[in-house]
Amino acid sequence: MEIWFSKSILATFCIVPSFIAIPFMKFRFGIDPLLFLAWYFGATAISIMAYLALSGRSGEILPPASILAVILLIGATFGALANGSLFQAIGLAPNPGLPPAIYATSSMLVFFLSVALAGTCPTLFKPVIADFGRIAGIGLILAGLYLLAGGKIAGFFRAGG
Repeated sequence: MEIWFSKSILATFCIVPSFIAIPFMKFRFGIDPLLFLAWYFGATAISIMAYLALSGRSGEILPPASILAVILLIGATFGALANGSLFQAIGLAPNPGLPPAIYATSSMLVFFLSVALAGTCPTLFKPVIADFGRIAGIGLILAGLYLLAGGKIAGFFRAGG
């Protein structure tokens, strides 16, 4: 098993308690999902910086100022909008699993955009693989999301109807 795959599986299992905690904290303690988000990512940032420091990588914590400014700008705009919206949606949804499932479609957009960028700007982006199996998998994900969102396949499983 490749390292990226095993880390993806680990991330999947570790994010579940966080997503379950959002509606629980809202329902049980009245904690707004945005407040949960702020403290959640604060704790995440502190933990990762402590890990880097303890593993002898403290020199990597602060990238060059220009790169740090770009990272902070991306986080302050896209990160805040994406995660703020996601955490609020989880707190409002009838099932806390629905918003992350819809949010996961971002991986499909990243997949196709990576293919396009690698083809048009090969000096800036590393090559990516886009074979039929991966594209078919994305199609199945889209069909599943349609069904999750309440889409129906008229009469497909109904006898006499």
